[in-house]
Amino acid sequence: MKFLIWLVCVIGIEATGIISSLFAGDIAGTYAQMEKPFLAPPGGIIGIVWTILYAFMGTALYLLIVAKVNPALKKNAYIFFAIQQVLNFLWSIVFFGWNAYWAGTIIIVLLVLSVIICMILFARIDKKAMYLFIPYLIWCLYAGYLTIGLTLLNT
Repeated sequence: MKFLIWLVCVIGIEATGIISSLFAGDIAGTYAQMEKPFLAPPGGIIGIVWTILYAFMGTALYLLIVAKVNPALKKNAYIFFAIQQVLNFLWSIVFFGWNAYWAGTIIIVLLVLSVIICMILFARIDKKAMYLFIPYLIWCLYAGYLTIGLTLLNT
């Protein structure tokens, strides 16, 4: 049963990424045409990284679900997990789909803050869940740098 819960969590989080990219339009084409800041990755690597990060996020969610801790503590973790997930979902739609670069910049800043809050809450529930969010935080910080750079160079 635990494997099934884990699988549903991972597939569910992966699905949100796929659905977001569908609403965002031709991300690869738009990214390829943009002026890029120093240290911008090739477009092909971005999808691979997100696939791995979504699997980590789904696994972290699974660890929260199966943790035997105070329900109020879990509730706060779920709330912030949902907030970061919504922000993650919206970012590519707003930035690439709507070409609202400054709004995308605000979203990525809020995303980084919500990921940090998640990590603080997760540490009190299951440290493994927090550790799974470290690569996600690093990537979001990098994505923030790219978002700001792309915004400044393309507006």
